[in-house]
This record gives sequence, structure tokens and C-alpha cells, in this order.
Amino acid sequence: MEGRKKARWVKDGHKTPEPQCSTYAGVVSRESVRIALTYAALNYLPVYAEDIQNVHLQTPSSEKHYIICGPEFGIENIGRIAVIIFALYGEKSAGADYWRHVRTAMNEMGFTSCKEVPDVWMGVSVRADGTRYYQYVLLYTDDTLVIMEKPERFLREEFGKLFH
Repeated sequence: MEGRKKARWVKDGHKTPEPQCSTYAGVVSRESVRIALTYAALNYLPVYAEDIQNVHLQTPSSEKHYIICGPEFGIENIGRIAVIIFALYGEKSAGADYWRHVRTAMNEMGFTSCKEVPDVWMGVSVRADGTRYYQYVLLYTDDTLVIMEKPERFLREEFGKLFH
């Protein structure tokens, strides 16, 4: 909305063979969102939503790619080979790579994936008054919905360390 434009490297995914497994990032269901919002209202918990910026540029790629640098990489790098280590837009496995990456991060932060809806993550926490409750993070591709006592702190200090 500020008028800036991003330059993106886009891989010719249509020229690569189809992968043998699912390549999509997960999405949480509408019903799960409704249930989570009801839970938040009944337990007086704030709800924060956040978008993970440039998600593919933060995700390690499972595919092996390289480019031969042109002048856009600086005169000293023209003709050199550069290995691409992060997922690219257009890469067939980019969605699945991100999904694996964010699942690993959620596990490391102590959350457990729901067996019925894998993109609903939950963890037991303790409120300031000492009562235990469940906190939730719902993932919809690169968007998050966070339901917990201090969601902004979680997004900035914990989730924000791993994703921008």
C-alpha cells in the first residue's frame, strides 16, 4: 500500500517434472477458525493475526538449483555460479518446503499439531493468575492467527525470531 514494488526471482516451475508428493502449504479450515474464535471469546483471550512476509525467501529449499550470475549481481560476480539455498516463487516444492519449515519451528517452540487439523497448533500455558489454559496458533499458508494471553509478545519475541 506504500507504492513500493518487490523484485522477485521466479523459477520456471512449469518446466520441471511433477513431484511425487503433495507440494502445497497447509491451510486451516473455516470451522477451526470459528471454534478458535469462540474459545478466545469464552476465555477472554486476545486474538492477533499476522502475515509472514516473503515466506519463500525464509524457507530452505529441498530442491537443488543454481544460476550463472549476470551483471545484476555486480561486475565482480558476472559468470560465477551461485547456489540457491532458499525456496523460490514458482518452485514446485516451495509450498511443501515452507510447510515443513514452519512445522519444525512450531515443534521447537513447544506446540503440538492437532491430529484432526494439522495446521492448528496448541500448547498448555499458565495465565498471570496461575490458571492453566490452552494457547493456539492457527496457520493458513503464510498467515497466522494467535490466541493466547500475550499474543503480541509471542509474535515478536518467539515467532519473530524465526519468521519476519
